[in-house]
Amino acid sequence: MTASNISNPEERSLANIALVSTGGTIEMVSDQGRIDIAKQHNPLPVQENVIPPFISVEHTRFCSLPSPAISPGVMADLCLVLENLAACGKYHGIVVTHGTDTLEESAFLADIYLRSTIPVVFTAAMRSQSEMGVDGPRNVKGALLTASNNEVHKLGVTVVLNDEIHSASRVTKTYTSNVSSFKSPGYGPLGFVDQDRILLQRKPMRRIKLPRGKLKLDERVGLIRTAAGLGAREIRYCVDRGDRALVVEALGRGNVPPEAAEAIQYAVEKETIVCITSRCYIGRVLGVYNYPGGGADLERKGAILAGDMQGHKLRLFLMASLGIGLNAENIRKLLERF
Repeated sequence: MTASNISNPEERSLANIALVSTGGTIEMVSDQGRIDIAKQHNPLPVQENVIPPFISVEHTRFCSLPSPAISPGVMADLCLVLENLAACGKYHGIVVTHGTDTLEESAFLADIYLRSTIPVVFTAAMRSQSEMGVDGPRNVKGALLTASNNEVHKLGVTVVLNDEIHSASRVTKTYTSNVSSFKSPGYGPLGFVDQDRILLQRKPMRRIKLPRGKLKLDERVGLIRTAAGLGAREIRYCVDRGDRALVVEALGRGNVPPEAAEAIQYAVEKETIVCITSRCYIGRVLGVYNYPGGGADLERKGAILAGDMQGHKLRLFLMASLGIGLNAENIRKLLERF
């Protein structure tokens, strides 16, 4: 019986949740009118009214960093810690607190790598504990409730903020400061946190998983965002500096300026893997347009169309794919499933 369909919270058996903290606004305090990581590790908002009575929490401090300082290497190390916690058999679920700026990237890497049989839930705060209307305590409570639900692991890694449960593969930060910042454009939440339980509405039908193997990131992957007359120089620069793969955030349906298309052909000829996604928030790229620089033209040149995966997540996927030894055709086949 899951937490979301029990009418009386007191009937629930005790759930032991591992709480892994990494820093971020949820741990920050005010310092002379500015917000920063506390000089000493700032306690998380896990006071008595935050932890439901049927949940016990064991806290592990992984790091205490603002999220822009969490590099792909740190994200990979975090994934290995989560893998070990999930495999030890001690916990019913795991909650990770994280800064909001790169939370979706850490959660996505965990989602494509982990094969956990317990829920793994990321959460955060848009406001520090020193601000009015602080959201951290409520988000932590919602994440704990979600992690205590036995069915949530079937959804993959999830992200819980503002009483909404999102898939790590689809969620993104949409607003610089609003507590309702985290959304899944074009998809919506998987469910909601409602006081003492969670209400699941749907499950993701399309997810991508890395083949089994040791997680290792090859960071020689560039990310280029195109605009009118922009992209060719940046693509050639990344190729010439030795990047093994490139993510190109194209226009619209997956189209780029003609000069950028020529640079993409140059990249492919240099055996650099080029994956195309869109700078649009919603919708997949597709080889519809046949003119120079259109999606069909880029496919002919050897670029891989990457559906509707967001560029910054696609970059991590390529890092991990190259790190475990996948080639361009392996990567193409995996992306066709997403």
